[in-house]
Amino acid sequence: MKIILSLLLSFFFTLQAFAFSSPELAKLWDIPTETILTETTKKYSYGNVNVEEIYYLSRQYKGEPSKIFGYYCYPKNQKGKLPAVLIVHGGGGSAKLNSTAKWAQNGYAALSIDLPGKGQQRWRSRSTGPDMVVPNLLRTKPDLTDNYLVHAVAAARNGITYLSKRPEVDSERIGQLGLSWGGVITLLTNGQDKRLKTAINVFGSGYIYEGSTWQRRFDAKTKAELLAWNTFIDPNSFLSTQHAPILFITGSNDHCYYLPTFQKSYSKVRVEKDLLIIPNLKHKFPAYLNSIALTWMDSKLKNTAAFPKIYHLPVHTKGTEKVILPVMATPFKDIEKVTLYYAHGGSNGWTIKKWEKLEAYYEDGVHYFAIPTKLVKPEIVFFVNAKDKRGAAVSTPVRSLFRIVMPENENTFALTAPLKQIGLHEGPIQFFGSTPTPDFSRIYFSEQSNAYKLLSFN
Repeated sequence: MKIILSLLLSFFFTLQAFAFSSPELAKLWDIPTETILTETTKKYSYGNVNVEEIYYLSRQYKGEPSKIFGYYCYPKNQKGKLPAVLIVHGGGGSAKLNSTAKWAQNGYAALSIDLPGKGQQRWRSRSTGPDMVVPNLLRTKPDLTDNYLVHAVAAARNGITYLSKRPEVDSERIGQLGLSWGGVITLLTNGQDKRLKTAINVFGSGYIYEGSTWQRRFDAKTKAELLAWNTFIDPNSFLSTQHAPILFITGSNDHCYYLPTFQKSYSKVRVEKDLLIIPNLKHKFPAYLNSIALTWMDSKLKNTAAFPKIYHLPVHTKGTEKVILPVMATPFKDIEKVTLYYAHGGSNGWTIKKWEKLEAYYEDGVHYFAIPTKLVKPEIVFFVNAKDKRGAAVSTPVRSLFRIVMPENENTFALTAPLKQIGLHEGPIQFFGSTPTPDFSRIYFSEQSNAYKLLSFN
């Protein structure tokens, strides 16, 4: 008999939690942010954009400060102070002039940087410092200051200082956009630097040791090494101290940072936040996401309209053939489309799931999704996307819906909380059907053909 345990959270060992106020944690990440040494090596025009190729000094590595390269772009003939954005690439990446200039063409002062050093696929990097390779990114010994992320975050925070000193920039309107490891760096930066007024994290997550493409490397670490990573390096220590409103973007099938750990990170953030999940997307950044990122930055730094919101309403069954899942998306007049995406199976196999869609029927401000019960054999995972007329889009977190056989052999259905750990159903579990039962945070059940059988609960 296969027993599946649903619980709030479990760890393979007990991890000691440290607040950011921990002196050891603060000392590790601390850098001066008041001044910065810079050099401009080139100035030229790129269409209607002014471009400067710049260098600035960052955290010391092997006794010498790292020298960070960047493209700084801003529109010609700008009027008044500009909002600004810092762009941080992922592993194997570098600063790109074309994408930086596009932000300037949309009214921003934009700085994209080469993160420190070179490394795998980074031979074009113009920055010095430690190399951006996996052993350095995951390093915890012999000294935590050798970890690459410590130097990368310093480069980002010095980039914020650079922007704040530019005469074109409104220092009260600075945002950051990070992709992949750049998203991780954005979480770490927004968890520490109050000068950021908004942030966009694409793919990056905390709890990387719980589910990521680097799992084997974490499994090979000692408990002491894992504790050091969890306590001092992993972004989980900075999720509750995120300062600025933040947008989380990921692909449902991302093979680097698995969706449950991404959602777990999102759930821990306390400031204003939004989530966007792209169905069937792996670890790529389609061009249309640039427009969504720009719309988010505009909403926070130019005070344009906010992103839409989605609210779950109580789920119920319609006879034995359908589960009705209603949602409300606001503002009503601006919503263009609401879609439910589902995939078969539970909280496993995230990189290979095939997501299909259901359209809603709309009545009196509510979008109703009629999920055929024949699809739930025994389980589907799902999320809902809403898009407004501007193209701004948000998602609900992924949850699980499954069929269950009660002790009296009666069939009913259950809905989990957002999934936050691989292979586990998250509590509280809501039962509904012909005889609804209260919510439970922990249940035990066995897998049967096309259904689960409830054994016990507490």
